[in-house]
Order: sequence, then C-alpha cells, then structure tokens
Amino acid sequence: MDDAHLGESSWLLDDEEVLALELIGSTLRRGDGHVFMREGEASDFLLLIKKGHVKVTTGQPPRIVALRGPGETIGELGVIDDQPRSATVIAWGEVEALHVPANDLRTFLDQHRRAERALHAAVRKRLGQATRKISDSDLMMERRLAKAIIELYQNGLCEIIDDIPTIRLSQKDLASMTGASIEATKKIIRVFKEGGLVDTGRFQLRLTDAGALRKIADGNPTSSW
Repeated sequence: MDDAHLGESSWLLDDEEVLALELIGSTLRRGDGHVFMREGEASDFLLLIKKGHVKVTTGQPPRIVALRGPGETIGELGVIDDQPRSATVIAWGEVEALHVPANDLRTFLDQHRRAERALHAAVRKRLGQATRKISDSDLMMERRLAKAIIELYQNGLCEIIDDIPTIRLSQKDLASMTGASIEATKKIIRVFKEGGLVDTGRFQLRLTDAGALRKIADGNPTSSW
C-alpha cells in the first residue's frame, strides 16, 4: 500500500477494507478551496482522503474544528446516522479523495463489521475533540468579553443606576469591540447573567458583580462551559 493510505486508516481501516472501498468508490481531485461538504446538506457520501488535507468548519462565523489528511475518512457520521452534515469540509491545497456513495457505504459496513465498529469509535473520538475545541474557544471569548466590560467600567464609561454600575451599549456593540459574533456574545452574556454577574436591559448592561467579572478577565473562567 502506498503512502496515500498511511495515517488514520493504518489503525482505523485495514488494507483489505480500504481496497474494498476503492472497488466501490471513485477518485476525486479538487483544488484549494473546493467545498466537498456543506453543513446542513444531506449526507449522501463518504470521503477517504488519499492525498492532501481538508479543513472541517462549523457554525457562523465558521470555526475550524479539525484538519484531516491522508488515510482519514470524512462524512461517515451523517451517513451512519442518516442525518444532515454537521460540518463543512473544504480542500486545503490540492486534494485527492475517494468518493463512496452512501448506499454503497452501508452495504460495505454490513459486510465489514469490524470497519463499522472502527468508524463508530472514530466518530465518538472526533465529536469529543470538536467539543473540547469549541469549549476552549468559548473560554477565550469569555475572558475577552469580560476584559472589555471591565475596561469600560474602569475608564468611567458607565453610570450608577440604583447603586449598580450601568453601561449603556448594546450586545452588538460588545460583539464589535471584541471581534466576536453577535451569537457568541449573546451566549456568553447569558452565562454571565445566569451566574449573577450582569443584568441586561434595552441597550444596558448592569454590572451586578464587577469583582467576579474582573476575575474572569484575569483568567479565572466560569464553570459553565
């Protein structure tokens, strides 16, 4: 077997299983930036990367959750579970991949139970990796948002209303200040609010626990991720 088959397939799929896939699949060659799969689309094929790399992204704005290379499979989760794509897959440079239609893959898995178990194990591992990446990213954004709020507070850009420091700005303004998406900003503000650190109103952010926000800004995250 040539170098194109090295990588995850060296422990995920054995030589016989890879050769069986090659008999039912077709080879694709695509350039940098080509979109092989889009998040939300129907899951109607699997890819086995033979040469090059792809990046796996999810969400809006897109967040890279993984890079996959020679020997690795992409798209099995949606095919196995008959669910829409959970991520977008884009060529990172020149890519050669084996395209295996969903129905042919299911037949292959019925005939190769070891491969089916291996693919399920790989899916569980990847989901765990993706979750940790997203969680780590959320923690970084949480700290950035807390720092922005504390800087506004320390620079006197707030007023005291009912004995509570209050900053007059929208969550959209906060998102713009930190470079976060409005969705991510709303998510983190909700966590802060549930923890009693802030309260919100129309174009208002009330700092109900500025001390706790300062601790987050200094690198002590909440326990909500």
